[in-house]
Amino acid sequence: MDINEWRIRIDELNDELMTILNKRATYAAEIGKIKKLKGLPVFDEGRETAVLNGVAEKARKAGGPLSEESFRNIFRVIMEETRKVEE
Repeated sequence: MDINEWRIRIDELNDELMTILNKRATYAAEIGKIKKLKGLPVFDEGRETAVLNGVAEKARKAGGPLSEESFRNIFRVIMEETRKVEE
């Protein structure tokens, strides 16, 4: 395959990622509603730590070109942006 074919594949994955991230944000918005009703804070340090540790562990087991720390960083940003939807 040439570079353009690889880029087309990446563009397709970007579309899929956007769909999945929007779905995740929709779920987070629903969680945000529940948190407001229960008087809970938007930020849940324990949950975020568990998610970050979980993705790092899965990355370690799966192998691949992205490191555990790369996945931690990616999910840290995802959760940060998703928290904005919960507020």
